[in-house]
Amino acid sequence: MGKKISPYPFVGGVTALEGERRIARDTAVVVGANILSKILGFGREAVLAAAFGASAATDAYLVALIIPVLLFGLVGNTITTVGIPFFSEYIHRPEKRAELPGLIWTSFHAFTLTLLVIALAGLPAAPWLVHILAPGFAPEQAALTVLLVRILLPMVVIMGVVGWAQGVLNAWQHFAAPAFMGVPYNIIMITGILLAGAWGGIAGVAWATVLATVSQFLIQVPALYRRGITYRPIFHRRHPALKKMLWLSVPVLIGVGANQLNLIVDRMLASLLAEGSISALTYAQRVLTLPQGLLALPLITVLYPALTERIALEDTAGFRTGLGRGLTVLAFMLLPITVGTMVLRQDLVRFIFQRGAFDATDASMTATALLFFTPGLLFLMWREFLSRAFYALQDTATPMWTGLAAVAVNITLNLLLIRPMGLAGLALSTSAAAALGCLLLFWLLRRRLGHIGGKALLGETLRITAASLVMGLLVWWLDERGLGLLGWPAPGKAMGGLAGFVLQGLRLGLVITAGGIIYFFSCRLLRVGEMGYALNLVRGVLKRLIPRPAAR
Repeated sequence: MGKKISPYPFVGGVTALEGERRIARDTAVVVGANILSKILGFGREAVLAAAFGASAATDAYLVALIIPVLLFGLVGNTITTVGIPFFSEYIHRPEKRAELPGLIWTSFHAFTLTLLVIALAGLPAAPWLVHILAPGFAPEQAALTVLLVRILLPMVVIMGVVGWAQGVLNAWQHFAAPAFMGVPYNIIMITGILLAGAWGGIAGVAWATVLATVSQFLIQVPALYRRGITYRPIFHRRHPALKKMLWLSVPVLIGVGANQLNLIVDRMLASLLAEGSISALTYAQRVLTLPQGLLALPLITVLYPALTERIALEDTAGFRTGLGRGLTVLAFMLLPITVGTMVLRQDLVRFIFQRGAFDATDASMTATALLFFTPGLLFLMWREFLSRAFYALQDTATPMWTGLAAVAVNITLNLLLIRPMGLAGLALSTSAAAALGCLLLFWLLRRRLGHIGGKALLGETLRITAASLVMGLLVWWLDERGLGLLGWPAPGKAMGGLAGFVLQGLRLGLVITAGGIIYFFSCRLLRVGEMGYALNLVRGVLKRLIPRPAAR
């Protein structure tokens, strides 16, 4: 008998069990790498906070970092988002496979040349860009930011090459090398920050950032060679796929630029608030990168190339079913984290950042920003997944204009809320913009596909929300009252030194574990339907992250 086609549409031509195993295997690789990268990443942020605090120097560095990231985002991200469907098509269709090397190296040269031109243009434009991004900076701080921008501009080209390599490897369903590229990056960054804090100042951090970005490409080179992707001086400017890629890239450039504009607007207006406001916004967003990087983005990373494969094989039903399941699993993972983060925001910020130059005032500002950023977490990840679905359909225009609508909402709310709410208003505006962009994409995709199980998704989401709220209430009581009855110090009590750090970690670990147990039983009582699938996926991931000892 032939193999039964999987109802899990991310994997074609295999049994359902094999499909789940492949998803679990690939997700385990990304999660395992991201766990290590995120641990090092939080170490990087903690070291930066301890060395420089939420100061004028860190504000200058963070604004300067926006510019190469923005310029890369306007062009370089198209390599991954638009490139994967085309690379996948040439990989999975035998009649086109012979043309794959020409497409790979033609796209490499086209994108690298474009990014090089942009980077060179950024050198004389640096003072103008800094004035736009941080109009509230004093002349001395603005001059420092211009210097840092010019140091960081080579990252535009380097990040483009990194994105190209990741797109090629992901189209081959290879995720390990791109997933692990954060490890050398963070090791180099931590070393550079420590050295810069002692001798070089914030400019040393900028140089370390450039070197760390180079390592992200180098770690992917061996994986490219193993797939026979060796350098070829090929540039077919009339390649049919290249023309289509460039045509579809235009809306992606605008859409990605719109998303980056949200970040820019926040930083511009934060520069008009109290010193350290830009840093507080950045540190708060760094806290949310933990659930994004360890849970949501690994799953999206694995599912996106598989969705493009479904489209290449003309399996619309499988595409639709997989999309609905992915949205539900994201809700199951992220809604309890959203509630828990809002409840424990102050404890989290104190544990991660409050040491050295990062004082109680910095912690309070960061916790406030975190409270209002967090409600947008699920919408942000849903929007990312839905955008990938449109890219898989080779529709790049819809994510573009919905992104522009979200930017308009963000800017409007920023201007309305910054005076009465200050820093909190900027964070809340970002969350509201993410929600609007997500809902627009959902509605438009439903119109295009006919249905994606919207009613079932709504019902599941409401049940998951109820379970999360029950968990949040009990976690709040345990943190504020319950542990005190057992003799633990109050959560706001200062605890310095290594012993204090360990005690804070134990306290948070106990509360989070209790919250997970409460959430599990709440989902069982409320009969959350996707709980079984999500737990099977988690179990498969854990089996690969924590292999059993070999039998004697």
